[in-house]
Amino acid sequence: MLVKVHDGAVRDVTFMEDTSSCTSLLISGGAGDCKIYVTDCDTGVPIKALSGHTGSILSLYTWGGAMFASGSHDKTIRFWDLRSGSFIHKISPIRPDGGTSPGTPPRISCFLFLRIQVTVCC
Repeated sequence: MLVKVHDGAVRDVTFMEDTSSCTSLLISGGAGDCKIYVTDCDTGVPIKALSGHTGSILSLYTWGGAMFASGSHDKTIRFWDLRSGSFIHKISPIRPDGGTSPGTPPRISCFLFLRIQVTVCC
């Protein structure tokens, strides 16, 4: 399948199953427009474009169901729910003084953080 919706490099993909229609979905994110695209794997047709990040998408992770998480160069991790079509929670780095930090988390840090959170919570 060739996905032509991104206007920059695709940095990460993950696959999910749409439980309401029993179809496989490709979730892709990358550089360029800072959007995450949801594409139907059977037809190759983009279903949704999710906006929220202001930097390139560096990582995507799903644990099943209708939810997934994304890490971005904008230094945030966002949790998304495909049923609502928007992010439901945002995590930003915290400075020692309690404010948010401009530091850039490496891609692997976002992935490991998400993996630990999902493993502990579920």
